[in-house]
Amino acid sequence: MATSSATLSQIIDELLVTKPGNRADALKLLADKGLLPKKLLETPKATKVSLFASKAAEDFAEAKGITIPEDFKGTAANGKISVKDLKTLAEPPKKKVNASPNAQQYARDNGVDIETVTGTGSDGKVLLKDVKALVTGDILESADVSDTPPDDKVKISPSAAKIMKQHDWDENDVSHIQGSGKNGTLLAKDLAEMVKEALEEEGETTDPESSETED
Repeated sequence: MATSSATLSQIIDELLVTKPGNRADALKLLADKGLLPKKLLETPKATKVSLFASKAAEDFAEAKGITIPEDFKGTAANGKISVKDLKTLAEPPKKKVNASPNAQQYARDNGVDIETVTGTGSDGKVLLKDVKALVTGDILESADVSDTPPDDKVKISPSAAKIMKQHDWDENDVSHIQGSGKNGTLLAKDLAEMVKEALEEEGETTDPESSETED
């Protein structure tokens, strides 16, 4: 609604008499006198600025319950926090294990902490037979070992698995994403946002799904 001529006249008179030194003083004066238009009294709404570089990063942080340090600065554009940054915060640096690849894989498949296995190889290297002995023998009296994958294991399509391998992602990295395939199977398109972010970090622009075809 437009300011009435009478109110406008009062505003002019007040400004001529008091002669405020700047706009802020003038607005305060008119507000105190009840002469300031309502729109000028409204406080502009603050725009919420996200700390994250993408929705995928925000979802990852929420799913993993990651607390962002107050002074933490992300590696994405404008200091935004990416999934890669969150993985760094969530997981300590990987410790190199003195074990053969087969031994490590067998240990993972059977729920065994490879660091608890005594190696018989050179320089104490853990061999496949060492892990098998631990699983099948009586060395661990209370070992909780199972060859059956957990019921909540992520179902991953071949095309999605290929993309994960390209970016060195494991199931934990994508566990927060809901698969859109049959029975919740994770498809390549479900990884599109994570891949896009990864490519942006690497300075690439290729569409990760352009060459992938779902079964």
